[in-house]
Amino acid sequence: MTKEEKIKHYATAKRATAGTISQLIDGNFKTYWVGKLRGMVVSYAGKNYKFDTKEKALECARSFRQSCIDEANSKGIAL
Repeated sequence: MTKEEKIKHYATAKRATAGTISQLIDGNFKTYWVGKLRGMVVSYAGKNYKFDTKEKALECARSFRQSCIDEANSKGIAL
C-alpha cells in the first residue's frame, strides 16, 4: 500500500474505536487503552499511544483520522 493509499484508508475510516493492551512492567501486567482505526492501533510518530482512559484513546484515534483527512485534502487525494 502506498503512502497515499494509507492516508485515504485511515481518513475514510467510519469510526474510531478503542481497545486494550497489556504490558509487563516491573513484573506486573499493566493494562492501557489504545486508539484504533479499522482495527489497527494508531498514533502520531513520537507521541504516546497508551492511555489510562478509553476517552483519551478515542480522542487520539479521532485526531489521527482528522490529520489524515487534512493531509489528503492538502495533497489533493480524493476521499
